[in-house]
This record gives sequence, structure tokens and C-alpha cells, in this order.
Amino acid sequence: MLKRVLLICFFILLLNEASVQEVVQGFIGGAAVLPCHPGNRKLVVITAHWRYDDRKNVYDILNGQGMTTEQDPEYKGRTVTFPAEYSKGNFSLKLGTLQKSDEGSYCCFIPEFNLNECVNLQVKEKPSGIQKPGSNGGVETTAWRIVPLLIPLFSITLQL
Repeated sequence: MLKRVLLICFFILLLNEASVQEVVQGFIGGAAVLPCHPGNRKLVVITAHWRYDDRKNVYDILNGQGMTTEQDPEYKGRTVTFPAEYSKGNFSLKLGTLQKSDEGSYCCFIPEFNLNECVNLQVKEKPSGIQKPGSNGGVETTAWRIVPLLIPLFSITLQL
């Protein structure tokens, strides 16, 4: 019995770890909002840094002010944040005029908590033609891709 409980806990943790880096999808020419909210933590100093692949400066928020002076040139004029949300711990970034080259890992670093939240941006071609009712144009939640894989594992675990 203990063995089953431990295996179930292991698979739950595995599922949780598999979905740590959120995937956001957008279309070429469109916009995507990259989420960054560290939870219910109260910030004293409102500072956050957005980076692409840990090397390109996408956007900085320093002492509650958006800063673009050191922003990588390819992001100039394409980034928007939500200053009214900073005090609530929301440092999400809207990236506009998406290009295929924008695909990759974006990280929001909050120095006060030594917290790094990363999101993987995928940029797709805009769908052409008429979509079927209920179709989401190919955009789907990646967490649901892994769930069907885990169901057989749970059934094996229960047989132990």
C-alpha cells in the first residue's frame, strides 16, 4: 500500500515538474502575453528583468518604472507591460509584431525573491481559411499532452 502511495506521489511530482516552463503560443504578426507573477508575495522594491535565452535584454522594470535604455534593439517598440499591475506582483510582458525568430525561452527575474519564472514562446503561421466551430486554431495547452501518457502509468501503479 505504501509503495502505491509513493508511486502516485512520484507521478504527481513528475507531472508538476513537466509543466514548470509554461508554453505560450502566438501567431506571426500578432502579439503574445508572457506571464510573470510570483504569487502572493509582497514586494518592497518593484524590480523585474525580462531576458530572452538569458542573454538578450527584452525589458527592465526598475523601482516601478519601465526602462528600455538597455533594451536589445530587436525588441524596441514591441514590448508593453502593465504598470498598474506591478503592485499586485504582475510583471507580465506583451510582445507585439511577433516573428518566427522570437521563439524561445523568456525569463522574468525578480531579484528581491531571487525568483526566475520562464516561459517558452512558440510562434506559428496564422491559420488560413475558415476554422471549424470549437477549433482553437492549433493552440492548445501543453499540460494536456502529457496527461494521456500518465494514465497508463497510474493503472500500472494501482496493480502493484
